[in-house]
Amino acid sequence: MVTKFLWILSVALSASPRSALAAPVFSQAINVGDITDHRITEASGLAASRIHPSVLYTHNDKGDSSRIFAVDADSGGFLAELNINHARNYDWEDIAVGGCPGALTKSCIYIGDTGDHSGDGSVKIIYVVEEPALLRSGDLDPVVTLHYTWDALDCETLMVDPTGNLVLISKVHGGIGQVAKIPASAFTTGGTYQISSSTTLRIPPTTHNDPVGGDISPNGQEVLLRTHNSLYYWRVDSMDYLRALSTVDPVAVSHVKEHQGEAVAWDALGNGYFTCSEGHNQPLYYFRRSTF
Repeated sequence: MVTKFLWILSVALSASPRSALAAPVFSQAINVGDITDHRITEASGLAASRIHPSVLYTHNDKGDSSRIFAVDADSGGFLAELNINHARNYDWEDIAVGGCPGALTKSCIYIGDTGDHSGDGSVKIIYVVEEPALLRSGDLDPVVTLHYTWDALDCETLMVDPTGNLVLISKVHGGIGQVAKIPASAFTTGGTYQISSSTTLRIPPTTHNDPVGGDISPNGQEVLLRTHNSLYYWRVDSMDYLRALSTVDPVAVSHVKEHQGEAVAWDALGNGYFTCSEGHNQPLYYFRRSTF
């Protein structure tokens, strides 16, 4: 009788939405410093360098020149301004760091010109530049500029997994956006990549246009996704992000309500994550992992 009960229970659980029950615990916000450089006024995305310790990359939202900034992860202090040649900032919304197209042992920065520019429509371009070996202000040439098509009107979340695949999540009122994938091969075959299929994001409904940013951990097994009022976590052992983000209930983890917080990034070792907000002189927060 007990065996039969356990079998019925297992069937019921397998038929119900899966839940990320084994989420780690993260500390409350640690203010490591303020991003005070006068050039950084709308920090919309955040990503951790893979080759420079304690370095984060960020960028301004729409209307800025085609540049990104390196800041000190321990203080928020300015380190370098990197101008991206042959690019423009129509509406840059997110940034990520991962292996370079066709050369995963190298580290590249992926910049998403994916926003709808206040309702004018998005240009749907991904710029990819190799991380500079010497971190100082200067120019970077894209190693790839990928154009793509997608019926999603707005997107503020760009994530890169350890194999070079991109995950995009559309931003919609109510937060239940679409999750799509651009395979790593799209960056080496040329042409315009057409996103023809997607899945529906599984998060609690919101009253805002969400989500506004996300990041995949360096080992590829954890995802963070930010909305205006929450920060959600998924454990994704198989790196099947479309399935996980559309079928698994996320767990809410530590965050701070910020002025206009859109940026979130794992640190380079996956030991915690950073957040920051658009605006002048905004705090840079760190949330340390306390349990595994």
